[in-house]
Order: sequence, then structure tokens, then C-alpha cells
Amino acid sequence: MKCKVLILLIIIIGFTQNTFGVEGKPVMRRACLNRLDSTLELQWNKPTDVCGTFTRFDLYGRDNNLAVFQKLRTYNSFILSALNIKLGNLKNWEFYLVYHKACNGIDSIFSDTILIDNNPPINSDLDSVSVDLINQKTMLGWSKNSSKDVKGYIIYHVTGTNSVIADTNSTFYLDKGNRNPGLGSENYSIAAFDSCNNTSLISTPHKTIYIQGTLDQCLKTIKLSWSAYVGWNVSSYNIFVSVNGGVFKLAGNVVQNIKSFTYNFPVFGDNYCFYIRAYKDLDPSISSSSNKICINTGSIIANKYSYIAKASVNNERIDLVLITETGKSLQKINVYKKEGNSSFGFWQSLNTNGGIINISDPDVYVHSKTYSYYFTTEGPCNLVFDTSQTATTILLSVLMVSPGDQKLNWSPYNQFIKQTKKQELLLSNSPNYNYSSTWNILSSLTNSTLNTTDNTNFSTIQDRICYCIRAIENDPSLNYNRSDTSYSNIECLNADPIVYFPNAIQINGYNTSFYPKGVFIDYDKSSYQIYNRWGQLIFETNDIRTQWFGTFNDKLVDSDVFAYKATIVGLNGSILYYDGTITVLK
Repeated sequence: MKCKVLILLIIIIGFTQNTFGVEGKPVMRRACLNRLDSTLELQWNKPTDVCGTFTRFDLYGRDNNLAVFQKLRTYNSFILSALNIKLGNLKNWEFYLVYHKACNGIDSIFSDTILIDNNPPINSDLDSVSVDLINQKTMLGWSKNSSKDVKGYIIYHVTGTNSVIADTNSTFYLDKGNRNPGLGSENYSIAAFDSCNNTSLISTPHKTIYIQGTLDQCLKTIKLSWSAYVGWNVSSYNIFVSVNGGVFKLAGNVVQNIKSFTYNFPVFGDNYCFYIRAYKDLDPSISSSSNKICINTGSIIANKYSYIAKASVNNERIDLVLITETGKSLQKINVYKKEGNSSFGFWQSLNTNGGIINISDPDVYVHSKTYSYYFTTEGPCNLVFDTSQTATTILLSVLMVSPGDQKLNWSPYNQFIKQTKKQELLLSNSPNYNYSSTWNILSSLTNSTLNTTDNTNFSTIQDRICYCIRAIENDPSLNYNRSDTSYSNIECLNADPIVYFPNAIQINGYNTSFYPKGVFIDYDKSSYQIYNRWGQLIFETNDIRTQWFGTFNDKLVDSDVFAYKATIVGLNGSILYYDGTITVLK
């Protein structure tokens, strides 16, 4: 009996040792080949070795299914469950492992065989790409790939080439990069990859909707247009609007081939935000939203207080200063002009937002005509806001009754916005001036005076007398904080020439030459001739400053009486003719 119990105990102990020795086949999990450098990555589930009989394991492989397996490597570490080796080629290798030895110390344990994994996951497709309403970044979504071995997904930005921007193991991606779907459509694709980095084909690209808007204040409309969603067939587009930051509401709907919408707003001043949502044909549960745009309808506010500060003659042109209110909806001004008593006609337009505008008119003849101007202000939609007053230049005329008796008449300047305070009669000896020139103020006149008499005489140092009228505006006020001046044309008087002719010369004496002398003479235009008693011309000159020294043909003439004739042109344009005699003495 004791013998039977002992035998049974030995059997049980032996059975227990077999159970907990090197047992169970190693299970091959993955064989991945890096095709860039032919490196194999092999992973498996190793067996147990409770009884410590392990001595080594061997790796066997072959590069085609007709070849005999060859031992590639031997490893002495039981803890290994993965290894990397470099293969000799990129063929379709097959591998298995052999562990030595089992707890009986005799048997070896073989793994299953495994082929290099060259099979990528099935292709993945995007469900949609859409612009997040809050952060205005692109969101991508897709369904989970049904392949057994899927490690993650690669995100591509498509711009002619497929640029990898990220990889993820999620089925959602928010593109936080520098791509901005608010500046234009963004194009994306994805691909699935497995644990061996085998990658599926890149999916069909999906392209975001890009919306733009144009405000037309005149029609009170916002014209929306957008690019088509690319990736699946669209059944329709919904247009959503938010007013002044409120909840987005449906504003309209269009079918798939229409990509524009006109929104009519009732009043100015509100802020409208829009986005478009596309719906997939046959599956409206899938949709894509565009970027968001916001447009402020602003307002049209007419400017006021437009006026011409002055219309002033400046030499041979007219200087205008136009003033109008700023900060309103002004876009341009239209200036109108007339000559004398003719009708007003359009002169020119100026694009401006208002303020102080200086312009000049050179197409004038200020000595014979007055010139009148006014302007209108214009805003959006060709709306005329305001019209200035009419400003007319001062026209001065001067008549010399006799030297020292000059009559002056002029037209009034009463178009200053604060009326004319006074007028000044200005005197100069030059027809040219600018606003910084020095003028002599002959008299200060009331704003109703339109004529006067001046008794200024010519002198040898003042052969020209020039007049001008200056109108001065009343002092500045709070509404119009400036005081302007307006000048008339300049009118000048020139004295008639005063000429003296010697009546004798003494060749060897004190007065040895003959020529006219005087003032207010235009020497370049004056001339004289000398004749003998027989009427023969013996001397002439076109410059009366040239002297005759009593010669003819380079010889001194005999003492005798000679005749002269002279044409004298004055600086004022007058022409005087003189003739007389001169006695030549030796």
C-alpha cells in the first residue's frame, strides 16, 4: 500500500514539473520591415521558464516560400520579446523561433511562423472638413478604420503636394497651425497606418468653404459668395446670420449649384456675421461649415458747414480755400465755376474726406473778368449733402485822368462766411507779389466802398504805380476759427516818357556828344537819326543811349546845323515822335 502511494506521489510531482517548465509555444505578434534600410523589427509573446531549463533560442527565416528555413541568429537572453536585425534583401520573408530546452531538458519548443507585414490598412475617408465657429480653425472628422491593426492616422495639407502636418490616433483633428480658412479654402486628406507603419492610400481631398461678402450701402444689401465644398456631393447650402453678436439664425437656403446670396438689411449701423453650412447629398447628418465673416453696415451721415473761406487773385491765377466738415460720410466735392455774368458750369471733382482744401485755378484772365465759385459735397450713392456759398473774386480797374489823379473802381467782396470787416487800398511799384510781399497801405476803407481817387505822382525812382484791393474778414469766431483775406487783381500805371534833347555840341569843348536823355523810356524799343542840311542820313541807332560824336564816315563833320528825328517808346507802351535841330561847333 505504501509503495502504491509513493508511486502516485512521484507521478503527481512529475506532472507538476511539466506544467510549470518551458512550455507553450512562443506566439509571433509582428514582423515589420523598414524598406529604407532593410531592418527587420520582430515581436512575439515569449513562453515561461519556471524550471529554468532555457539555454537559448534561435531565429529561423527564409525569403520565399519555396526556400528552406535558415538559422539567422542565436540569442541567449530569455527576457527578449523583440529584436531588430538587418536583412540581406527586401523580399517577402517568413520567420519562426525555436526555444531550447523544455523542462525535460531534451525537447525544444517551436513558435508559429509569421510573414513580414506588407499589408496596409484599408483606406480611410474624411467625413468632412469644417471651420470651427468659435476659433475659426479647421476641424477634420472621420470614421474609425475597420482594419484590425490600425495604429493611427496621418493628416495631410494638400497644396499641390501632400504635406504631412500631424498624426493622431483619434478620429478628430483640429488644425491649430498657421493655416487660416478665413483667408481662403484649405484642402486636407488623411491616411491610416498600422503598427508596421504601413500606410493606406491618401484619401480624396476635402476642401473647406470660403465665404466673402460685399456691402452696398446704396441698396442696403450684403452680397455673399462662397466656394463650393469639395469632398462629397452637396445637396444644399444654408446661410446663417447673427445680428450684433446674437444667436445665429437661418437666413436662407440655396440648392447645390448656387453659391451666392443677397441679404437685405433694414437700417444702418448694425453688425452682421455670416457663415455657410453645406449638407451632404443623401446623408444630411453630415455637413460642413465655412469660415465666419462680419460686416458692419456703418451709416451715411451728411456733412455740414461747407463754405469757401476765400477766392483770391494771386498774380495770374485764383487761389481757393474750401472748408467742409470731417468725420462724416463725405467722399468727394464737386466745384462749379462761372466767368463774369455767364452761367455756372461744372469745373472739377476732388476725392476727399473733408477738412481744409487748397486749390488753384490758372485758367483765368483776372484783369478783365470776375470769377465765381461754389461747391457741393457728395457721399455714397451720389447723395449730395451740402452746398457752399458762392464766392466771387474782386475785379479792380484803374484810370489815370492825369498824373496824380487816378480813379479806382472795384467789385465788392461780400462772400466771407462772417462778412467783410474792412478793405484796404494797397500801393506798390511792382506787378508781382505773393501773400508775404510788402505793400504800402494807402487807406483803410469800409466794406461798402467800391471806388476812390488816389493822388500819388510818378517820380524818377517810381515810374510805375501798382494798386490792389485787399478785403479782410471779420475776426474769428467759435464756429469759424479763422479770418481770411482776399486780394483783387493788380493794376499798374506807367508814366509817359520825359525826354530832353541837347540843341548843340562842341566837338572840342565840354558837351562833345548828342543823344536823348530822360526817364520812363523803353530804351530797347526807342531810336533816333541824324541828317545833314541836304537830307542825307549820316547817323542812326536803335539804342538811344548810343551817343553821336559829330562824325560821318569816321570823320568829324564841319560846323553846321543838323536835323534829328527820334521815336521814343515809353515803359507804359506809349510812342512819342520828336524832330529838331542840333548845332555842331568846333
